[in-house]
Amino acid sequence: MIALQVNDLSKSFGDQQVLRHINLSIQEKERVGLVGINGSGKTTLLHCLTGQCEPDSGDVAVASAMSLGCLEQMAEYSPEISAWDAIMGSYSELTGQLQQLRQLEYQMGEPGVDLEKIMEQYARITESYERAGGYACENTARRILIGLGLSKEEMRMQISKFSGGQRTRLNLGRLLALSPDILLLDEPTNHLDLDSVEWLQDFVKNYQGSVLIVSHDRRFLDQAAARILELEAGEVKSYAGNYSEYLKKKAVEDLAQQRAFEKQQLYIQKTEAYIRRFKAGIKSKQARGRQLQLDRLERIQDRYPDRKLRVRNMDINQSSGNEVLDLTGICKSYGGKPLLQDIHLHVNKGEKIALIGPNGCGKTTLLNIIGGVVEADAGEIRLGSRVEIAVFSQEHQDLQPDRTVLDEIVYNFDFTLEEARTALGGMLFSEDEVTKTVRDLSGGELGRVAFLKVILSGANFLLLDEPTNHLDIASCQAVETMLKNYPGTVLVVSHDRYFIDQVADRVVAIEDGRAEYYWGNYSYYYEKHCTKQQQLAAVQKEAVQEAERPKQKQREEEKERLRILRRLHRELEALEDSIFTAENRKTELEALLSNPDTYNADDKVRLYNLEYTQIKANLEDWYQHWEILQEQLAGGQTSP
Repeated sequence: MIALQVNDLSKSFGDQQVLRHINLSIQEKERVGLVGINGSGKTTLLHCLTGQCEPDSGDVAVASAMSLGCLEQMAEYSPEISAWDAIMGSYSELTGQLQQLRQLEYQMGEPGVDLEKIMEQYARITESYERAGGYACENTARRILIGLGLSKEEMRMQISKFSGGQRTRLNLGRLLALSPDILLLDEPTNHLDLDSVEWLQDFVKNYQGSVLIVSHDRRFLDQAAARILELEAGEVKSYAGNYSEYLKKKAVEDLAQQRAFEKQQLYIQKTEAYIRRFKAGIKSKQARGRQLQLDRLERIQDRYPDRKLRVRNMDINQSSGNEVLDLTGICKSYGGKPLLQDIHLHVNKGEKIALIGPNGCGKTTLLNIIGGVVEADAGEIRLGSRVEIAVFSQEHQDLQPDRTVLDEIVYNFDFTLEEARTALGGMLFSEDEVTKTVRDLSGGELGRVAFLKVILSGANFLLLDEPTNHLDIASCQAVETMLKNYPGTVLVVSHDRYFIDQVADRVVAIEDGRAEYYWGNYSYYYEKHCTKQQQLAAVQKEAVQEAERPKQKQREEEKERLRILRRLHRELEALEDSIFTAENRKTELEALLSNPDTYNADDKVRLYNLEYTQIKANLEDWYQHWEILQEQLAGGQTSP
């Protein structure tokens, strides 16, 4: 069943056509990735799907009774409420039903009400509440918030105190809690640490609805998407399989198109040469015929030019010594709270090391300590001989806001204006854009200028803090290639798992202030980390089971004791009933035997005497048994 369908959709802004006759469909429960270079129109397409943007032509159809949710379309909420209240607001219908149930429970105790009618209404709402997962909504909300990296303290914080990254995670959590039938995610891994990305990846893989994901996270697309849509030059093409499969199929297509283009260009060149040679001679008629053929020829387009970074290989001013960096016992605290504890790290020439860990664990602080921006509380930092450091920070503090982009390069490097323009062109700055002032640049543009300065520095030791933020996939690949060919040493902080896999030969993971070391890329780290976590979980489970065994035995014993007590109570109640009946009959027989008229019938007197004697004997036994039961119940010290 088709959940979402787009028919002949086009959209332009001014004279720039962004989307050209888009046709696509998403099946029920299908997971689709949408890729394309920055500026290709991915977000515009999402806005058309959600109704935020009106297309020039074409239409979008959502299957009947299906809900659609997008990360950018989250409702506004009061900044005074907590994160927990915000996400529980996703279950407003369920919380309303819960309030109805509580009200009905109160009414049940009121005198003079129609109890049967109230019970019928209560049963109906309870069934609806259970069917909608009402009793599980709090657990679901807690699981989502924890999975997205929000601590218990942050769950109770007012939203007004949240950072931009925390707000983004909360919006994502609220959308996941709403669980729409069609889920649209625009860069959902932004502001998430690695553990949260892994959690979200599994969440999307197991999501019961349809999902359309716009992302530059290639590993995420590999794991979560079963089909890739590519948006290029305003047109969409579909490729079955995950991102890796898309790359293979795309490469084959590109090669075939390039060969066909080159073959056609050769034919065109030969034909044009023939026309120029014979257009005025005896073969002019044939030349005119060939000109008509060229005019009618359907031209094969060259591959659309990639708008990706053209990063040249980095040259270094000089080679460093074999030992580049040695950290010994580095400690750092803020406000009396330890952030880094006893960090040791030895870096050799040519190593490419990735520094990973959850948000707020101290990765950037450690880079700043190495770069001399922050002073450690304890420990020693030793740089090797001839080490020259270049730093790429997320804040880009070294850029001067009043300079133009062109001046920023010319001022810092011995470049002519033409050389500076060429270098900036490789970072996607056009002729007009190089005259923009730094303060007017977007986050992505700031990052590209800062990264260019790192490239041009000639340093032999790079400290990079999230260098691929704001870059599209093609540009990330260019940076990866540059860093792999870079002859110096790299220490990089990144949440891009695919990037780490391509670049890093060692991973340092920081958690709870301490460092753990893995001699391999991210895939190696993940395998070892998961194994360690599984082993730890198994040990913890065994410890819990071991601690639970005495309690379980105690529970079983208590359960058996209560079962015996309940049996004794039932036996006592039955015995007391028998005693009560026998006492009544004994009183009746005594009355009969004391009546002189009874003795007129000898047979009756004999039977009454026998019954009386038997009852007295029974009562004597039963009283003894009653005393024994009372003692046993008193010894149980528990009532049923």
